[in-house]
Amino acid sequence: MGFCALAGTGRLDVASIVVGSAALLVRGYHLFKGKNAFLPQRWTTILTAFYFVFYALDYFFLSQNFVGVTVHMVLFVLVVKMFSLQRDRDLLYLAVIAFLMVLAAAILTVDTIFLFTFCLFVLIAMSTFVSMEMRRSEREAKVVAVAPGNENRFHRALYAVAGVLAVTTAAIGIVIFFVLPRMSMGGYLQTMASQTDLVTGFSDTVNLGGIGKIQQSNNAVMHVQVLDGTLSADQKWRGVALAYFDGRRWSNSLHDVSVHDVSVTLPMHNVPVNLWSLRLMDDFPPLFSSLHRETLRYLVHMEPIGSHVFFLASTPIQVNGGYIDDITVSADGSVTRNEDAGAIQLYGGEADQNDPAPLVRNSTSQDYPSAVREYLGLPPFLDPRIRALAADVTASAPSNYARARAIETYLSSNLGYTLDLPGEEADPLAHFLFERKKGHCEYFASSMAIMLRTLNIPARVVNGFRGGEYNDVNHTYIIRARDAHSWVEVYFPEYGWMTFDPTPSVSTQAGAHASSRLTLYLDALQEMWREWIINYDFSRQVRLGSQIGSSVSRLQSAVRFWYRKKYHHLQRQLRRPGAVGFGKVIIVAVLGMLLMALPFAPRVWRAVRRARLLRNPQTAPGSAAGVWYLRMLKMMERRGIPKAPAQTAGEFASSIGDPEMQKNVLAFVQHYERARFAGSVEDALRLPQLYREMEARKG
Repeated sequence: MGFCALAGTGRLDVASIVVGSAALLVRGYHLFKGKNAFLPQRWTTILTAFYFVFYALDYFFLSQNFVGVTVHMVLFVLVVKMFSLQRDRDLLYLAVIAFLMVLAAAILTVDTIFLFTFCLFVLIAMSTFVSMEMRRSEREAKVVAVAPGNENRFHRALYAVAGVLAVTTAAIGIVIFFVLPRMSMGGYLQTMASQTDLVTGFSDTVNLGGIGKIQQSNNAVMHVQVLDGTLSADQKWRGVALAYFDGRRWSNSLHDVSVHDVSVTLPMHNVPVNLWSLRLMDDFPPLFSSLHRETLRYLVHMEPIGSHVFFLASTPIQVNGGYIDDITVSADGSVTRNEDAGAIQLYGGEADQNDPAPLVRNSTSQDYPSAVREYLGLPPFLDPRIRALAADVTASAPSNYARARAIETYLSSNLGYTLDLPGEEADPLAHFLFERKKGHCEYFASSMAIMLRTLNIPARVVNGFRGGEYNDVNHTYIIRARDAHSWVEVYFPEYGWMTFDPTPSVSTQAGAHASSRLTLYLDALQEMWREWIINYDFSRQVRLGSQIGSSVSRLQSAVRFWYRKKYHHLQRQLRRPGAVGFGKVIIVAVLGMLLMALPFAPRVWRAVRRARLLRNPQTAPGSAAGVWYLRMLKMMERRGIPKAPAQTAGEFASSIGDPEMQKNVLAFVQHYERARFAGSVEDALRLPQLYREMEARKG
């Protein structure tokens, strides 16, 4: 189960899964067949020495991260130890290794699959340690092993005890988990794991085609809960903006990645970061219209992908969520969390949804601030056909806004969308525009940005997400890796940066498909698991306590109201003439008697079960024999022949002085022992007859 928990993370390489599974299956087959297969001590030493060398190779060339090489080492120790068991303490070592695998699984994932494997691991761990202790005690006492006829009963008892212990432990653990004050740890160990392609796709340097790789994945990235407003089907989730293009790669200069320290401006913890005011500082161009009447308020739950980027709905106004001391805002408008502060988990935001087109429709101004002119740069080797194409497409456009719309319409109408990634190309943009004429969103966005720059219009590429899938189970929007998207922001002096998207709308449907109901239910379960288990901290504890207190208060009020209502109704009924009849008195008396007899119900139930057992001893021969034996002892005690506590059944029968009575008791004891310890039904059926015969001789 430890190995299953580790393999269930999805972070274990194929070779490790194959080797680990094969070793477990072979060892399990040996145990099933009762065979012993051990590695000689010499081979164990050789393999251990070899692994020291492999560990270094694994760390520097293969896995290249601490968690990966440590997991491989644990699996190596597991395989070697399984085939070199010689002492009882080796079994304890295996148990420790299993726990280490579960610990590694907890580091590598926060998925609900881990919950199920962990519960099974706890159950089997309980059985393991209980049986190990019984085995040790048995050897110390030097007693014979359990009789073959009682093995099934022993196994059932062991599983029952282990199950009760596991359930009790889980119940106590849940209470402690939700009651004990917690602080969010930020997933320190998880940062040791390798970064995903998603994280590298939203950095300050992105190769052309990076978003196309991300779109091949169906994994969930974040869940969005709308608090106020409407989420459009084409909603953009802004991540990072990129300024410089060398023909193959987008990047930012030192000026573009310089940041505003929000904690200096807004030192109070948990205060929303006003992104509007930050964009108006230090001559940085405004990103938003001053008229933001239509707004969108939302809450984002990030998946554990290790990202430090806040993905904000366009056009962002503010962000909040307890990260105020760690948030930085770059000159390109990207909002990130300091890397040494941990990955982002939960945050809220607000966005302006007004259309800025009326403000910029007639824009012809080229009065750009110095910081904006840096978004006019072109790659060192630009195919002249691109400049000519831009001029030809915008020949009849009267304004900069019209030119941007013309290029956007041309690209989305005349070029096709595909997720197929091209091979090595000398000039990717020229090949896309004039030869292949098919590509994914990053090629469309890059082409539009460069074409606009040839017309002296500032433009930049933005990487983020578009759209999302609505889950009506928990009323959230699922943003997946396949929703990764690139678009363009164009600068207009009258407004600031405005969003354009030249990618054909078919891209939204290319990788998207409706999830099944089962998938949506599982996604809702995982979201609840992350919110109330993984991300459970003191703030959620306070909220949960408040909800429980409110629910209990409402329940108490409802019960109190129901009781008073019934009480007053009963009073009115009793005050009516002739309301209390004979039938009602009988009913009240019966109910009162039943209420008084309630404390004796368990004793009555046990008496009924015992009587049923005595009438049908074949259903449980051992238990029935025990009951008849106790009745026989009470009968003998009434005759003045008590049994001493230290005497066995045979010793008691042999100590009786009356020869006839001794003979009867010895016969009774023989049938009792065979029924009690061998499960003999015939002997159990014989005991009532012997008891009645002994009782008759008394008379």
